[in-house]
Formats: sequence, structure tokens, C-alpha cells
Amino acid sequence: MEDLMFDLASQPQSAWQSYVSEYVPQSLREAVAHLADEFTAAYLLDCLILEKGLRSRLLSNSTRQANTPLTTDERSDRFAVLLRLWAEGCHTVVDERLFADTVRRRPDELEALREYFRQNALRSKKKFPS
Repeated sequence: MEDLMFDLASQPQSAWQSYVSEYVPQSLREAVAHLADEFTAAYLLDCLILEKGLRSRLLSNSTRQANTPLTTDERSDRFAVLLRLWAEGCHTVVDERLFADTVRRRPDELEALREYFRQNALRSKKKFPS
């Protein structure tokens, strides 16, 4: 597993931050815009983890597990693995432990994303009546 990881701290900050900033869709930014004064790459990455977890319907299972919070190094390592996988085309991969940790750290963002998805689902149903 060691060869799959790269240390975010050892990468030029602009390299991974630029990737994250480009990868995060505008809709995700809109969903949490009222919660953030500025969109740092770390904040956007947290929101992206939440968005991918919600889309994968991880919420009920992974957040019920009694895990200790991840350390900064553990989070960094897990982010690095995900960034590499996403860059290689594995766009739906989600780290359940990282998702659960992010849910605990960013409950307001989770709620904002859930509400955004609900509203979009309702709009889609109105456009395509059955």
C-alpha cells in the first residue's frame, strides 16, 4: 500500500490544491457557500469527501461506527490515496473511515449538501413528471 500513497505535505502545495480546486464541481461550492468565508483546498476536499459519501449512500453505516478521530497524518495519507485514485479515473471511490471522520468534523456542511441534493431531486421530478 505504501507505493500507492504520496505525502501531501511533500508535494508542492499548489499541485494538489490546484487539482482539488479544479475537481470540485460548482454545484458543491454553491451548496456550502453560505458556510465558508473562503474555499481553501482542504475545506473543498472535506466537502468533496462528504459529497461522494452521500452519493454512495454511506451515511447510515459508516457514521454509526465508534471510530476514534483520525490524526492529521492519517487524514493526509487517506486524502492522498483518494486523490491519486480519482486522478487515475476511479471517481466513485470513497474511504468510509475518512467519510465518517469528516461527517463528525463538518456536520453543517453535511446538512447543507443533503439539503442541496434533496432540492435538486425535487427539481428533477418536476421537470420529468411520471
